[in-house]
Amino acid sequence: MTSTLTVTDLLANEGIADVTGLWPVDMVEDWNRRLDPIFAGTDGERRSYASADALAETGIFAELFSAPARQLIAGIHPSALLYHCHSYEIAANQGRPHIHRDKPLGWHRDTETIRSYTPDFPSFISIFILLSPVGADDGAFEFYPHRPNNGMRAGGDAVQLVGPVGTAAMWNRSYFHRASPNRGSVRRRVLKISFQPAGLPNDRIGLPEFTDARAHLSDPALLALIDANRVGTTTPLTDRGDIPAGTPLPPTTKNELSRTQAAYIRAQTVGFRALAAAGVV
Repeated sequence: MTSTLTVTDLLANEGIADVTGLWPVDMVEDWNRRLDPIFAGTDGERRSYASADALAETGIFAELFSAPARQLIAGIHPSALLYHCHSYEIAANQGRPHIHRDKPLGWHRDTETIRSYTPDFPSFISIFILLSPVGADDGAFEFYPHRPNNGMRAGGDAVQLVGPVGTAAMWNRSYFHRASPNRGSVRRRVLKISFQPAGLPNDRIGLPEFTDARAHLSDPALLALIDANRVGTTTPLTDRGDIPAGTPLPPTTKNELSRTQAAYIRAQTVGFRALAAAGVV
């Protein structure tokens, strides 16, 4: 169901939006066929990657950032620059989250977003595209759809990203989220994009996975998304489109935090606010 909010307002106020359909299922299935050789032999790894350079070499990068996708991204952030771009798998038959295991049930905020968090505008955005079917016990991504400055409430709403191959969501990285344990018998595969205004600090765009990707790309519109020389600038991309109405992803479950765990998160949130005000984070 489409809301009366633009996707930008929806990401600021509820933090997450449905973008399923932006990439056709047959295209996503073809990405899987090209990724299979890259992930072959990694079953023993808790988390395995196909980085931006591999996506560019296989042609996936160009298809991922099609004109409609670029127009949406540049509509939200006119000067958008990538921060993450990779596919990854997580191990099956797990009892704990594969990342941030030291946090309460894995719930966390991305620390690098805290200092520049703005309540009324989504500065830091990610997209997840499911490359394998994901059910509630298959390591589903979970999201807390309430503004993050008050922490989390025990038993509060959560959005679970579940569905068939091609299911996709765009979400505000400043909000609380987690990867739930993959208790299923199959490795979970997703594709992740993160982008933000080029004017913000970006400690990832100069990594080899992005610089090496340039050798496999020739389209200036694609190269602009990974151009480290754009850090600190506000020059707009050429692909800006109209900002569409957002499609909500309503809560589907409740978080399993205890009151003690929620109190810890609230205390940590207060601490992060103080550190951000002091310029530490």
